[in-house]
Amino acid sequence: MNLADAATIARTPLAIALTIAIAVIYPLIGWYRFRRLEARPDPVPRGVKLRLYLSVVVSQWTLVGLVALLLARHEWGLAALGQGGGISTVRTALVAVALLAGFAFLSRFTLAQLAQAGAGDLPTHVRKAGRILPRDRVERAGFVPVAVTAGVCEEILYRGWVPWAIAGWTGSLAIGYVAAALIFGAGHAYQGRNGVVLTALLGGILGGVVAWTGSLLPGQVLHLAVDLVNGVAVGATLARGAGPATAPTPVSDPDPI
Repeated sequence: MNLADAATIARTPLAIALTIAIAVIYPLIGWYRFRRLEARPDPVPRGVKLRLYLSVVVSQWTLVGLVALLLARHEWGLAALGQGGGISTVRTALVAVALLAGFAFLSRFTLAQLAQAGAGDLPTHVRKAGRILPRDRVERAGFVPVAVTAGVCEEILYRGWVPWAIAGWTGSLAIGYVAAALIFGAGHAYQGRNGVVLTALLGGILGGVVAWTGSLLPGQVLHLAVDLVNGVAVGATLARGAGPATAPTPVSDPDPI
């Protein structure tokens, strides 16, 4: 897809409505739901978490389905947004491996400290997100589809559709990636300032990866790994209660919502 194609699609009423739904309405719904959960005593009941997990999976795949249908109306597919091998399959694979290797290296230290930490040692924004993270086997089983969904769908929505939609209006894909990163960060406002900043930075990095490789796949693989590993580890830390060690901030935002 080029900028002319993006402009043709992005300026249609359906595309405008979909972009508003993805960039504004969906994050606001997530913020509202989390604020309601904050009013509940900790820990959040298992049934409430599992229903939330299901709603995340259904809503994000629904949004991706709507994006695919809209593109199909213009004879495009998700490949136009980068869902594929990109500019070079070799480059895409190497970048994906490098990102995973870097995450694995950093996670060795983070997970080692989290294993000795308690809830009170975690940064405030991590504790806030941690209210909805899994704390037992049943919740972890329900969380896996959420991590997979977030890894795949959020990259399609916030590194694929939103940048191109904004580029269709501004004429600049760079502006699209920057704006999408800011939107992605703002969608985590319930975590406080640090959560917004860290998530926006991650969004900017992943946008740069897409711009360089032409593929969403490296970001999807990393996003899935970050959410799954950090989500389970932080949830386990919170389940243990207070501990003696001082835990670092996880490699990135552990919350997929």
